[in-house]
Amino acid sequence: MLHHIPFHALFDGSGYLIDKHTVSYAPSASVYALCQEKKANASGPSLILGLADAQAPLIQQEVEALQTILPEAKLFMGEEASDSTLRTHGPVSRIIHIATHGYFRQDNPMFSSIRLGNSYLSLYDLYMLKLPAELVVLSGCATGRNSVTPGDELMGLVRGLFQAGAQSLLLSLWDVHDGSTRDFMISFYRYLVQGMSKPLALQMAMATIRQSYPHPYYWAPFSLIGKG
Repeated sequence: MLHHIPFHALFDGSGYLIDKHTVSYAPSASVYALCQEKKANASGPSLILGLADAQAPLIQQEVEALQTILPEAKLFMGEEASDSTLRTHGPVSRIIHIATHGYFRQDNPMFSSIRLGNSYLSLYDLYMLKLPAELVVLSGCATGRNSVTPGDELMGLVRGLFQAGAQSLLLSLWDVHDGSTRDFMISFYRYLVQGMSKPLALQMAMATIRQSYPHPYYWAPFSLIGKG
């Protein structure tokens, strides 16, 4: 059960944990250790994939804004945000940002997936990819949800992305709000390109978004997983 709790949003009656501390997560101590040693792309372009629709129309605003913020940004929208684009550009990208819908399958987590321009990318598909990125961000609904199997082993997109080579992940624990997610991601990357560490950029982005969206529903779903 603890895997599903946003510890950064724990409230003591006067403030949240994130007010005083930066917070990052790891599925286990061994995975955390592996992420510290894992070699990732220390340079290279930023790959941005966006799939806006009637349910999340502000995705287009989000990715277009990020294109102006991230270094060497390559933006692909709609049908161009495909698995072939990810396979082509992912292996050399330092940052990968995918703004789309995530689908968590509680009955069979191996078939949890994210929607791309021409298909759905499942946990099985991620095992076949090479994504040695310093940071992979899935800006969508419930992309960080996992099923905890016997032995406390997590099954979900987190496992697949680490298997593909990612060093750090930024994912969501529940279905997110379109407008607050756009503002959160823009704020997070602005702090990141200023030279802040990923945990500090996350902390600052949460503080910024809380000025407009104070309820934890809007700012607390996002979790940094892996190497902080």
